[in-house]
Amino acid sequence: MFGITDYFVFFCTIGVSFGIGIFFAIWERKKNTPVNYFLAGRNSKTWPVALSFIVTFQSSLMVLGYPAEGYAYGIGIAYNVLGTSIAFIFSAFFIVPVFHPLKLTSVNEYFKLRYGNNSVRYMTLIAGILFSLFYMAIVMVGTCVALEVVLGIPFWGTILIYTIVTTIYTAVGGIKAVIWTDVFQLIVMVTGMIAVLVKSTEGAGGVESVFKNAKDRIGSTSFVFDPTVRYQMWNSTFGLFSAYLYFTLMQPAMQRVYSTPTVQSARNLYFISTPFFCAFQLMASFEGITIFGYFVGKRCDILEAGIIDNINAILPFAVLDLFQNIPGLAGLFTASLSSAALSTMSSCLSSLSAVTYEDIIKVKFPNMPAFRATQLSKMIVLMYGLIALGLAFGVSAIPGSVVSIFVSFMGCFDGPLVATFLLSIMFRRATAKGVITGAICGSVIVFWINIGNRFSGVPPYPYLPPGPTDQCDAYLKPGYQNISDSFIHPLSLNMTPTSFTQSLTSMTSTEASSSTTTTSIMSYSIPKDTGSSSILEKIYSISYQVLSLVGMVTTLVISATVSLCTRPPKSIDERCLFSFRKHILENNCCKKAELNEDTGLEEDTKFME
Repeated sequence: MFGITDYFVFFCTIGVSFGIGIFFAIWERKKNTPVNYFLAGRNSKTWPVALSFIVTFQSSLMVLGYPAEGYAYGIGIAYNVLGTSIAFIFSAFFIVPVFHPLKLTSVNEYFKLRYGNNSVRYMTLIAGILFSLFYMAIVMVGTCVALEVVLGIPFWGTILIYTIVTTIYTAVGGIKAVIWTDVFQLIVMVTGMIAVLVKSTEGAGGVESVFKNAKDRIGSTSFVFDPTVRYQMWNSTFGLFSAYLYFTLMQPAMQRVYSTPTVQSARNLYFISTPFFCAFQLMASFEGITIFGYFVGKRCDILEAGIIDNINAILPFAVLDLFQNIPGLAGLFTASLSSAALSTMSSCLSSLSAVTYEDIIKVKFPNMPAFRATQLSKMIVLMYGLIALGLAFGVSAIPGSVVSIFVSFMGCFDGPLVATFLLSIMFRRATAKGVITGAICGSVIVFWINIGNRFSGVPPYPYLPPGPTDQCDAYLKPGYQNISDSFIHPLSLNMTPTSFTQSLTSMTSTEASSSTTTTSIMSYSIPKDTGSSSILEKIYSISYQVLSLVGMVTTLVISATVSLCTRPPKSIDERCLFSFRKHILENNCCKKAELNEDTGLEEDTKFME
């Protein structure tokens, strides 16, 4: 269980993050303008910004969700690295050279320049705000469930701690505090992930034992195209392309793009972050494999035995078991999980404040003094922190892995929004009516599939064949009793301590016999298509990894069709359109990366000064 050293490591992480925010609040007090508060003066160094970008999207969705998915469903989720790489490189070449020279603060300002009105701007603003708020809520829920398991702090208590700490240091320190706190938190996160990988592999008996014990998980990926399979190469690679591309278009990412001085430095941000981000995805995926191999070696599949009934608790339980005799390492894991949550929340809060100020307040009050604008932006951070706090308690009632919950429901937003950006950038004939109509239709279709999946009676996708459970009674010994009890969580578990004990004591070696094992494996095998499934059932069974792509493709088709049937804008700002000659040939081959495109900055600069 947690000792003094573990608590010290955990609280030091939170203390350092808080201290960085206070430091920058004092250090930057004389530069109290929106452009410095939101964009660090547009002169940030590439490496810190790239590392900050990496950790911004490595929340508990990755730290908790990827190991849980790897444990239950196999290594197929690791193919997400291909979709991630394609999305990040695509953004570096096709998105950054269009957006960076515009010298914006909010990414939504682009649509005012592109269409000459605010209709699309406000649509993307509202959708982006909803996306970020639910993103923060899901991140907090996953993190706080894990911390209740590990620390024993009540669920509501950890949510309050994270919300208060993150909101305060983001509000007072601005984007510089967020960036440098992210750099510190990245170091903590990576150290914690490596510790789990090494210790679980060692506990399983080495790399060979892991591959032997977890061969079902490692060899589980299908290469046959079937959108109803949870993880297969095509779904995991191209299905999430649009989801990860939206990460590069979100305000937190664009704030980092805008905070760099040149187009090339902004591109380098993605070139640097891509291999690191993919490496961390692979590490998190393989954590699930090594943990499964570890528990198979102990002949106790904790998920099959019912020792944990919440898939998101697999990693926290493993950490307590792995590091129970090593002071500080359980605290290190908790610190890494905390760092993931804090970084995501701080980036989202900063971005929400930026878009609210730039797209709403500044539009209504264009002559507001810079000092007052900065103070108001800090109050907006506090407001969004409270809203995210309330949403977290609502999201906590939704069952399932935090990864699947997030990707499936957020597909209602990210796929259609990506299509809106792409059409606006690449398709000259795109119209405001067209992209709005397409985005609404794409969102409605993905939402319908989500509702059908949740409430139509379609059975949940089965886990892979379980491991042995005949030695699980070892967790009833005095040294393990507290670990088991700590997993009784009122929001996610249905098992009482008494039923938990009875279920374990009732498991005998007879129940681990061949017949029982065969029945268990059959119940967990992937169901075969008997031809009796209706078309609707097949649609509702689509893998959550494909939903974002469905939203993007639907929006692209409908938006393009409606745009061709409606009147285009009378005049188009050419800076808002992608040009292969200008943005690829000239920027990369002719070394004309920094063209004189400062038009549009004059008003903003005058205001900031």
